[in-house]
Amino acid sequence: MGLELSKKMLYGVSLAPDKGIEVVQIDYATRTLLNYVNKPFVFDSKMQGMSLDLDIFKETLYDALVDIGAPQGSEIVLNLPSTIFKIKDWPASMDQVQIINNIEDEIAETPQFQNEPGEASYSYCVLPNSTLQFNKIAYVAMHKSLVMEIAVQIRDLKYKLLAIDTSVNSTLNALIYSGRIEVAPETSWVMLIVDSNYCRIIPMQGRCYVDCMEERINIGKVLGDDENYATVLNAANPVLRNTPSSLLYVVSKTDIISAKLLADKLQYKSQIVHQEDNIFNKEPLLNLNAGLTEETCKNVSLDVIGAGIRKDYGKNSLAPLNMFNGLLGDVYTSQVPPVIKGIELSMENMLKYGIAAAISLLAIAFGITYLVDKANAGKEAKIREFDTSIQEINKFLEENKDISAKKFSETEEIRDGLISNKNLYSYYTIVGTEIPKKLWLTSLNIGEHVDIEGQADNLESVYGFFRNIKDYDPNSAIKLQRLGLAGKSGSKAFVEVEGESNYDTESILTTLNADCYEFRISDVAEPVKKNGDKDGGDKNNLPNNLEPIE
Repeated sequence: MGLELSKKMLYGVSLAPDKGIEVVQIDYATRTLLNYVNKPFVFDSKMQGMSLDLDIFKETLYDALVDIGAPQGSEIVLNLPSTIFKIKDWPASMDQVQIINNIEDEIAETPQFQNEPGEASYSYCVLPNSTLQFNKIAYVAMHKSLVMEIAVQIRDLKYKLLAIDTSVNSTLNALIYSGRIEVAPETSWVMLIVDSNYCRIIPMQGRCYVDCMEERINIGKVLGDDENYATVLNAANPVLRNTPSSLLYVVSKTDIISAKLLADKLQYKSQIVHQEDNIFNKEPLLNLNAGLTEETCKNVSLDVIGAGIRKDYGKNSLAPLNMFNGLLGDVYTSQVPPVIKGIELSMENMLKYGIAAAISLLAIAFGITYLVDKANAGKEAKIREFDTSIQEINKFLEENKDISAKKFSETEEIRDGLISNKNLYSYYTIVGTEIPKKLWLTSLNIGEHVDIEGQADNLESVYGFFRNIKDYDPNSAIKLQRLGLAGKSGSKAFVEVEGESNYDTESILTTLNADCYEFRISDVAEPVKKNGDKDGGDKNNLPNNLEPIE
């Protein structure tokens, strides 16, 4: 089963005379080609630059991106044919401004910008094999107007352009990534790249550029193989004789020249290895995802592979050249909507976000209106409640408007109270003034009925207290209903008082080991327990087997 495509992955795009427009999607970790699309596109690539129909380019590129399934907003790295690729040594004492001025002076003197005047878009980097005396600097350049117009076309298609690399750099990165070149950092070798307009001889040290020598060539299908190969050999052999190394790596990017045949014809003392980047290639450079055939993918170019891996390969690149940078000037940036926190402020986006903001504001307004109405409804309910209370108070005042405090007599109220509660006050007076010594109350309930409970340490006090209450109202139903002993053991003995009895207080207390007497005076009969005894305990549980007093 093939690897699943991810919309977040980078799409590499390459534009080359013999390839047209290529688009790839690569799984960087597994060196797997996930998808590949190639669209024919004819344009004029001269030694002095490129000339292409931007409308057809835009339409063809869009079709290729749609065919490969790249959603709008995806990230793109673009590869373009190299117009100028140079390696120069400049004094290490030069600052950045001086370096830029020197690069611009050199570009202005090159034939490409003399025959077709125009401002250059360029990128440069300081290579790691610089010395204390010199900075080794690599730079590429193309016409700014062309680079800018291509970038704008990609933006109009609603894709995000990350970088613009050129053929030489993309080719080297792809060869290293695919494992076609494996050299130690200290190894010196030479890369020979042949395309339709140039032979480029590039001395290398490991993965780092040392120099670049360009020889213009004029080859074509109408000239015949002998003449075409002779042209390339005459351009390359003299330079190679003066550039010794441990390895020569030959790459052909044109369908006119086979890298293998050219390697067999070259005169070089060291080992020669070749790589076809054209129709002569016999095998794919990467692993293939399910659904892709070798026949379709064997012609995938090194350039588009270099574009497809650039984002992940950046940490390994010693020459991170990128023509899509600030040197494009204000023309492109003036046409590119500003981006704030990842949001592009284009007219379309501003309209979309404006509508969303308007809807949000309306929702907030409706929410506030609802809350205000709800709050007002609550206030209106409170007001109605207050009005009802006021109406009730006014009604009460109206009904009692004739009542005056002057008609109220405290003396009469007290007299009426004493008359109606005479019996109650009398009992409270007797209880409060007629309690004998050594007698105390434990419960007092005087109202509709009288119920008094207490304790004393002698019977005389109990009977004296009872007689005082009975003398107040001889006809009352009040009786001394209960008189008993409270024993130390917690048990109690009770004496009925319905008749006369002879008793000796001290002998009874001593005999029953009691603390005091308990009594109850009441006009309400005491309830009888289920066992037949009145409240106070079981007759059979009295200490020393004594019988209760009758």
